[in-house]
Amino acid sequence: MLVKRMKQKDLEIFLSRLKTFQEPKVFLEQYQIPPRLAAMIVYRAYLLGEIKDKSVLDLCCGTGSFSIAAKLLGAREVFGVDIDWSALKIAKENSLKFNINVEWILGDVLKTNFKVETVFMNSPFGIQGKVRDKFFLETALTNAETVYSIHLYNEKNIEFLKKVVEKHNKKVSEVFKAEFEIPKMFRFHKKRYHIINVAIIKAESDKN
Repeated sequence: MLVKRMKQKDLEIFLSRLKTFQEPKVFLEQYQIPPRLAAMIVYRAYLLGEIKDKSVLDLCCGTGSFSIAAKLLGAREVFGVDIDWSALKIAKENSLKFNINVEWILGDVLKTNFKVETVFMNSPFGIQGKVRDKFFLETALTNAETVYSIHLYNEKNIEFLKKVVEKHNKKVSEVFKAEFEIPKMFRFHKKRYHIINVAIIKAESDKN
């Protein structure tokens, strides 16, 4: 399914119709990416020529927002990888409902070995678990020429991740700040909505 002449707002509205986590797992930090944010990131990549007719990999794909958005905007092939079968089941339901062709793969993202052109990733930040986002970013960098990855907005953390990128012979070409809305999902959540600031890091091969 390819929606011709889809605008960013149209994409956001479409993503808002997708089924989300029903029983999110706190140890996997399964926070649903807001449709607004997913649409903004993927549409920017589309405008820069990094989606249409490209191979795309969605790491920690969850319920499939990045994967489905990329396919809607004309990606040649899209792979979504997640370690949680229940999340992939929902992602598959979403793609089948709208006749969108994505290959869903159950597996450990940190052991993923693909060669694609563009990666999107909303990985755990490492707040609840032992594995930090650094390790997920390193995996993404080895799998694609261009990577869009979401991290907690913290200047020291961003500088640290820039060094991680450089060690993989790539450069950080963009860092932009955004708000990530988290609805009340777990017992320890006190507010109806909690907003955190995140940084979207774009890393790409340094051709200089």
